Amino acid sequence: MTAAVAEHGDPVELRSVPGRTWVGAAIALFLTVDALITLVLEVLYLPIYVGHANAPLSEPVLAAAAPLASTSTTAGAIALPITALLAGVVNVLLVMGMSVVSQRIPVMIIPITVWTLGFLVCASSGPGGDALLISDWPTMALLLCGLVPPGLYLYWKATSRYAHEIKAVR
Repeated sequence: MTAAVAEHGDPVELRSVPGRTWVGAAIALFLTVDALITLVLEVLYLPIYVGHANAPLSEPVLAAAAPLASTSTTAGAIALPITALLAGVVNVLLVMGMSVVSQRIPVMIIPITVWTLGFLVCASSGPGGDALLISDWPTMALLLCGLVPPGLYLYWKATSRYAHEIKAVR
């Protein structure tokens, strides 16, 4: 039970709504799964290039797939990791959504923690040695843009709450 102040200034006891606990848990689960879904989409669309690639024309004769794959180049095209910028916005929105469930920082950080663990899984190599994320600057941009903006938002929430508590004590 929590105490509130009525219009006439007397404290009033508030009872929790019976269905609120499972609704909050459902929202938290939805936001956690949404963090994984958005990570998968961000990773899959991370290698977007803008411009013209100087790929050689294919010969009319059938050729093996390995030489064709090894001769293609992206010279002339530049990487455009737009999903890295979207990751920052989406992750801040996930943290803001989790603040509806609870105002505690450890609860608000759950979607970002799941997103980070999913990022580490995507960055590690699979059983055949293949990896979804390679060591290049768009991957680093995705990591930084996915963690720094929600981290700054959480820092702002924590310090603003602390400032309000200090004012309440004085």
